[in-house]
Amino acid sequence: MKSQLFTEQERTQIVKKYQRLLSSCNIFLEKNDVQLIRMALDIAIDAHKNIRRNNREPYILHLISVAQIVVEEIGLSTTSIICSLLYDVVKEKSITIEELEIKFGKSVSYIIKGLIKISKLNTEKIPLHAENFISLLLSFTDDVRVVLIELANNLYCLRNYEAYSDSEQKQILIETINLYAPIAHRLGLYNIKTELEDLSMKYTEPETYKTILNKLKETKSKREKYVKTFIEPIDKELKQLGYDCEIKGRSKSVYSIWKKMKKQGVPFEEVYDIFAIRIIINNSKDEKADCWNIYSIITNYYQPNTERLRDWISVPKSNGYEALHTTVAATENMWIEVQIRTRRMDDIAEKGLAAHWKYKESSKNQAHDDWLKKVRDIISTKKIATIDKSNKYSSDVYLFTPNGDIKKLKAGATVLDFAYAVHSNVGDTCTGAKVNDKIVPIKHILSNGDRVEILTSKRQTPKIDWLSFAISTRAKNKIKRAIREIDYQDAEEGKDILKRKFKHLKIDFNDENVYKLVNHFKFKNILELYQNVGSNRIDFIQIKEFFNLLETKELRKIEKKTIEKESQEEQQLDKYLFSDKDFDKIDFSLANCCKPKSGDKIFGFVTVNKGITIHKKNCPNASYMIKNFPYRIIKIKWSKKGKNNIEVINTKNS
Repeated sequence: MKSQLFTEQERTQIVKKYQRLLSSCNIFLEKNDVQLIRMALDIAIDAHKNIRRNNREPYILHLISVAQIVVEEIGLSTTSIICSLLYDVVKEKSITIEELEIKFGKSVSYIIKGLIKISKLNTEKIPLHAENFISLLLSFTDDVRVVLIELANNLYCLRNYEAYSDSEQKQILIETINLYAPIAHRLGLYNIKTELEDLSMKYTEPETYKTILNKLKETKSKREKYVKTFIEPIDKELKQLGYDCEIKGRSKSVYSIWKKMKKQGVPFEEVYDIFAIRIIINNSKDEKADCWNIYSIITNYYQPNTERLRDWISVPKSNGYEALHTTVAATENMWIEVQIRTRRMDDIAEKGLAAHWKYKESSKNQAHDDWLKKVRDIISTKKIATIDKSNKYSSDVYLFTPNGDIKKLKAGATVLDFAYAVHSNVGDTCTGAKVNDKIVPIKHILSNGDRVEILTSKRQTPKIDWLSFAISTRAKNKIKRAIREIDYQDAEEGKDILKRKFKHLKIDFNDENVYKLVNHFKFKNILELYQNVGSNRIDFIQIKEFFNLLETKELRKIEKKTIEKESQEEQQLDKYLFSDKDFDKIDFSLANCCKPKSGDKIFGFVTVNKGITIHKKNCPNASYMIKNFPYRIIKIKWSKKGKNNIEVINTKNS
């Protein structure tokens, strides 16, 4: 684009295009609509007065032309015209969204926001993700006019293909083939769909396009003669019955013929249904009955193929298409398709739902709103079939990788969900992301159209708390699996670590000692203990402290048992006392088995001929003597007086 002011000729051209635009709006214009459209045009002219395309055409003509397509070929109204004129103004920052909302209302600002979002999309990889791109376009806004205005803009760009640079031309073709032609097909915008497909083929397959086009021209006179012969008897009878009908032959589009040639693997000459006969009833009073009456007349002259009968009058296509199709055997044993429809049906067939709302008896605004809802349903449905209005796209988000690939996730998906959608390893090592060039944490919730670059670290591993914010089934399953693998790795490593720690502490590595740790740390099983050791949640110090404490407890337990035993023995000794009046006359000696010394706790054992033998209370033979000879036991202690140095503690049983 180059800078230059308008010439007189260009100003005249702008005025003429604007006047044509207004004349196309008469069917729906309401009070103040003309003033609003004129205000939008003035703002657009002021913003783009110095901007031109490569073909030196003022850019404002592009915008007016798009608005014209929006009205005449798609069937939108005032709001869409204003948006077509102004969305580039906001992109160029000549005016803000807030200022537009004040001047034109919320609907205009809402649609323009959607248009700006779409303009920022990276569409290089549309061929790989065509369906997701269509879904993404819808998910940007609830207002389907955003998509329809983009469709009009794409059509204009393709019509003016030569005015764009090589890179722009490439992008126009990618978007046409993969996005806008399929959308036009779903809407029943037959004329737009055909033009998009044919022009795309013209620039992508120029030689094939020219060959088929030339052959169509070469066979045109023959086809016309054949059609005239075919319809002559039918036309005559229809007039006699009072029907006002338009009967014409229609050739298939170049692109459609090319598709059939590729699909069937045949040359142009062997594509048998290159053209069809169309009968349009202008004065129908009962559409269904009239169409079937004409079908009956046709089959009186030509043999029908009942397997190729299609009744789209009783059950119209989801895009609004209504007609009765039959295939009959004509002269020379050639099959011809015949389409029977009323004028209303033909308008809808040619212009799709753009013509549909004009036939409604309700108010124009209500009919137009109903139509827009229907349009959204159709675009949202992958197959042309009965539509279940579920607004499924409100539950999905469509996101871009740095390379332009699209990932579809549930609404509410986080950076972590996206990472696992890219690859398991990316998810396992995810630490955060750059979303639209801004660094965000792993829990960040993503929005439609976000460009996401995942940040990773080799040190990162999946954590159990990731399950609390990951929402996709894939992410959750991958996290659980990774955690299980980490746990088993930790368990194996933990077992080896524990063996080494036991060896260092000089403790036997056996089930008994391992289970002591399991019970102490209150784990469910040995595996959980190993996992905690392997992941360093239990360290050497904790294990050492436990066994030191256990050893102390064991010693205390042994000491307690010893004390209890001694106490029991003392109680036994207390029972076996005798009179000491003749004690001084009795000899005693110190036992060699335990060799008691002064200060030791002792007791006496009366022998047969050696007097009293003095033993320690903890003598190895004490238990045996007390058990077998209790009547020989006497309670004594070391004496502080007398040469014998011992004395009887108690002289009587009491």
